[in-house]
Amino acid sequence: MKFLPIVIAVFVLTLPNTILIKEGQRLGVLSIKTGTQNQVLQEAAEEHAAYQARVQVQGHQNWNQRVQLLRQKMPNCSEFSECAAESWPGQDVNAAAKEMFHSWRQSPGHWSCINGRCNYWWYAMVRGRNGTYYACAIFAKVRP
Repeated sequence: MKFLPIVIAVFVLTLPNTILIKEGQRLGVLSIKTGTQNQVLQEAAEEHAAYQARVQVQGHQNWNQRVQLLRQKMPNCSEFSECAAESWPGQDVNAAAKEMFHSWRQSPGHWSCINGRCNYWWYAMVRGRNGTYYACAIFAKVRP
């Protein structure tokens, strides 16, 4: 059986500072963020979330290579940051998103990325064959 990842698209609601995740018709709040969504970061976040789900290991694998590619594709940006997370096995998408958000909030380093200022961002979550969701959030700041 071939593994097909489920990538969850991210949409901004009209409510202040609220980001919504969507999987089919199921919706749930993920996080708070300033800045605007970016297609280059979308591709990078979705690819890394899918990679984590495929190898079933959460982390920042190959971050240096990702940053080099992002700098080539976004030369106006000088700073990139990334947060990764995984859910508990078997959680539904809403519970997984809330748990990841909660874990990021408990870490000052992660929270400074998630809730910090940026010009561009994207989040992605992919469910692995093991029933665990893997998330990647990437942020970029424009050169001063």
